[in-house]
Amino acid sequence: MILPIIFLFFFLSLELASINFARQTIGFAAYEAARRATIPGAAEEVGEAEAMRQMNLVGLGKDASINITIEGPSVTAEIILPSSGFSWGPIGFFGDYFIRESCTVSRE
Repeated sequence: MILPIIFLFFFLSLELASINFARQTIGFAAYEAARRATIPGAAEEVGEAEAMRQMNLVGLGKDASINITIEGPSVTAEIILPSSGFSWGPIGFFGDYFIRESCTVSRE
C-alpha cells in the first residue's frame, strides 16, 4: 500500500532534479551564446551554434528554440525548452512545462 506512494515521490523527485539540471544548463548555454555573439563581426548564427553545442553536450538540444537578438550595444540570447526535451521519468509530471532562460550581454 505504501510502495506506490514511495515510487510516486521517487519519480517526482527525479523530475524535479531533471528540471533543475535543464534550467542550469540552459542558463549557461544562453550566457555562452550571448558571449559568443558579442565577438566583433559575429552573427546570430554563431551564438545559436554555441547554444546548441552547449546543450548537446548533455543531450538537451533536441526541441530547443534559440533566439539571438543583437540590438545596438547589447546581445540577448533566449532559449526555450519544452518538457519533452528534459523529462527523465516515465510518468511525466510536467507535460506542458517550458523552461525559458535568457541572458543579455553588453558589447565592448
